[in-house]
Amino acid sequence: MKKLPVAVLTASALTLAACGGGGDTESASGGGRVGEHRTPDESSRCTGDQAGGTITMGEYVMLPSFSPGQGHYGLRGGAQSAAVYDRLMRWNPEAAEFEPQLAESLESNDDNTVWTLKLREGVTFSNGDPLTADDVAFTMNLHKDPAVGSTAKTDVDEIETVRVIDPLTVEFELSEPWVGFPFALTRSAGEVIPEDAYTEAGAEEWAANPIGAGAFTVASNTPGQEVVLEPNPTYYGGPVCPTLKFISIPGSQATLEAFQNAEVEVAFLRGAQFVHDAVDADLQGFLSVISSGRAIVMNNGAAGYDGVFTDERARKAVAHALDRDLLNDRLTGGLGQPTSALLAESSRFYDGQQGPDFDPELAAGLVNEIKSEGTWDGTVTLLTNTSPENVETGVMIKAMLDAVGFSVTLDNVPQSQQAARLFGHDYEMTIGGLNPSDADPSASFTAYVTPGGPTNNSGVDNAELAEAGRALKTASGLDEQIAALNRFQEVQNEIMPFTIFANAEEYVAVDEKVKGLAPTSSGVMLFDGAYIENP
Repeated sequence: MKKLPVAVLTASALTLAACGGGGDTESASGGGRVGEHRTPDESSRCTGDQAGGTITMGEYVMLPSFSPGQGHYGLRGGAQSAAVYDRLMRWNPEAAEFEPQLAESLESNDDNTVWTLKLREGVTFSNGDPLTADDVAFTMNLHKDPAVGSTAKTDVDEIETVRVIDPLTVEFELSEPWVGFPFALTRSAGEVIPEDAYTEAGAEEWAANPIGAGAFTVASNTPGQEVVLEPNPTYYGGPVCPTLKFISIPGSQATLEAFQNAEVEVAFLRGAQFVHDAVDADLQGFLSVISSGRAIVMNNGAAGYDGVFTDERARKAVAHALDRDLLNDRLTGGLGQPTSALLAESSRFYDGQQGPDFDPELAAGLVNEIKSEGTWDGTVTLLTNTSPENVETGVMIKAMLDAVGFSVTLDNVPQSQQAARLFGHDYEMTIGGLNPSDADPSASFTAYVTPGGPTNNSGVDNAELAEAGRALKTASGLDEQIAALNRFQEVQNEIMPFTIFANAEEYVAVDEKVKGLAPTSSGVMLFDGAYIENP
């Protein structure tokens, strides 16, 4: 058994260490074009004498529900989910390390096919039931069930066998080597569900009123609008100070204004111009540069779709029609990071990978070729959301696609509805993002191309692309991982289920009086140690 440190699982031990300085896209040092910014001090934690007050967070998209496996991403309410359930592991972006959270330790064998997890002693769920290895095993099986609809399904499908060794020890045997397996437990697969309570409540009741081992419990829940969480008095990690309130605010401009007007203490901002505005205003916060953060996702045949984007030529036409530099100039004033590559240049895995070039003549030729076959007249529908910045993006993309022979209709809906339709495959083409974590980008890329996977939102079903994804996930050393990413980019350029037009920048602005907030993977914030100074 290969021993990893009990207190800290370092990324370097897992061949996930950053190369050189500032390569981690989820650390403060991976800031791309953003100037110097102040990162909040996360070293202090709540103590009993600091209890009280309310921290309100303006969300980008609210958590769709507390059903198992919905809290993968910070931009989709992951902080709400983590506050109730906690996570088995934490990714520390600043240190580029995996750290035990609910877990006491995680160890692998020599080839990373068997991982042994030990739980902390004395941890209970908020209903008083002890957290056990049986609950961990039950949770993994829930994520594997397609009927549950967990976004963690692709991650846990790598687990061939879950063995309960004793009440606090679980052994995971994987179907293939995966050096980044701890990453899965930093996301929603690491949110342990109590078997007895879940079985008694049933899936529908659970989605609104969950029970977890986290620092908070649900006080009220108005889906899509507001969630209020109150401190869990039996939390294993010690005193819990504030009440938490999460609210939906349409668009990052409005969210930034709400923060500056002291209507929220924490604000999730996405988009280069808003991140730069926050930094220029000297607002402290946690910065992430997200590879593949801005993309057009095309329906390759999911949910019975049989339109033009089942044709590879149409998807390539979209990719070649986009003038990414012009989009950046018009939408961000030149502040963003236009690219067609899957990885940002600031990623420690970047090795010069390139996506498709801007080539409107080639795009027009492909469109005309399909039209000449007489079954399609150029019409397509682009789904976007009603936030002002995304409406503008949709208008720009429509103009570029119309210029090469498409006839685009815009379908603008609220953000929560757009996300629901994307994950429900109720769209033809939409503006989204892949949002891989630099802790382990293989997890996200593989999930997006695995046939039938819950986050394969394009519905792509291509054996060559799926195999490139598997090779990426099983790569061990850094050189091998980079080579696999190069291959994945090559195949992606041929199949083109989605096309990237920019990296994304996210900034979680934090009020000066809020202390003890900590980031983990995929833009999720952990509030278990948070408090308000002098509440």
